[in-house]
Order: sequence, then structure tokens, then C-alpha cells
Amino acid sequence: MEPRYRPIAQALHWLIAISVIGLIIAGLIVHYNWIPKPGRLTLALLHISVGLTILVLMLVRLAYRLGRTPPQLPETIAPHERALAAAGHWSFYALIVAMPIFGVLFVEGAGRPVKWFGLFSLPQFVGKSRAIHHDFAFLHFWGGIALIVLLVVHVGAVIAHERRGQRILIRMMPRRSH
Repeated sequence: MEPRYRPIAQALHWLIAISVIGLIIAGLIVHYNWIPKPGRLTLALLHISVGLTILVLMLVRLAYRLGRTPPQLPETIAPHERALAAAGHWSFYALIVAMPIFGVLFVEGAGRPVKWFGLFSLPQFVGKSRAIHHDFAFLHFWGGIALIVLLVVHVGAVIAHERRGQRILIRMMPRRSH
């Protein structure tokens, strides 16, 4: 039997993964004005709220990961692939934590409050500043591009390992009851 991630790690992985993919799509739609302005504004507000939620979930996932050793990779995976996998996972953690912070500072630099699902506003960390707005818009956009690249590489690596019979995907899948 292949070693698997614990159910909590699996649930957090898939919830965050699906949400991040949705955030990337929403971010591109808003950035490139692919829908009319009223819908774009609603989508941007939803993007911000979901991004803040993902920040909290990612911090929970990171704390959970630091407290528990993940299952070992199959012996057939080469040492350099193990190192790349670790670097990729820690890069995901760093980017998924950094992106909402970049987004908050990008929005606040434009002089707008950051609201969570319209229920409350975050405390203001920075005042209106063209430089802060510009710099964090840049970091948020290119961080998103880096997430896209990392996601494609991650999925590609899983597919490559599966094709080699190394059974990587099963580690993050829930057990089936018979």
C-alpha cells in the first residue's frame, strides 16, 4: 500500500488548489478586462475575499505541514527529483501566502479598503501611494504568472511520474471505501 497524506492535508490541498485555479482565472479576467465593468468589479471583490480566505487556509496548511512529516516519495524517484519536488512545494507555500499580501497592499496603495465578502474591512496597513500601488500590482501580477508556471510544472510532474508507474497521485487522493 502506498503511503498517503492524511485526510486533513488532502482536504486542504484540494480546497486550496481548486480555489487558487479559480483565483488565477478571475485575476486574468479582471486584469485583461474580459468582461464588462460591473461584472469585473464584482469578480474583483470576490477575488479579494477568496484570496484572503485562502491565505488563512494556507497558513493552517503550513502549520499542519510543519507539525507532520509528509509521506515518503517512492524509492524509484531520483534524488534530484526529490529536491525539485521539495523546492516546488515550498515555492507553492511561499507564493500562496505572499499573493494575498501583495494583493492587499496593491488595493490599499490605490486608496481603497480591503473588504472580506462585504462583512468587514481589514485594518489599513498602508495609505494611498502610487508607488506602493504600482510595486504591489507588479508583484501580484507576476506572482500570479509564477503560480501558473508552478502549477503547470507540478501537474506535469505528477503526470510524468504516473506514466512511469511511480503512483504519486494516489498519495493525495482519499481512500475509497469498499
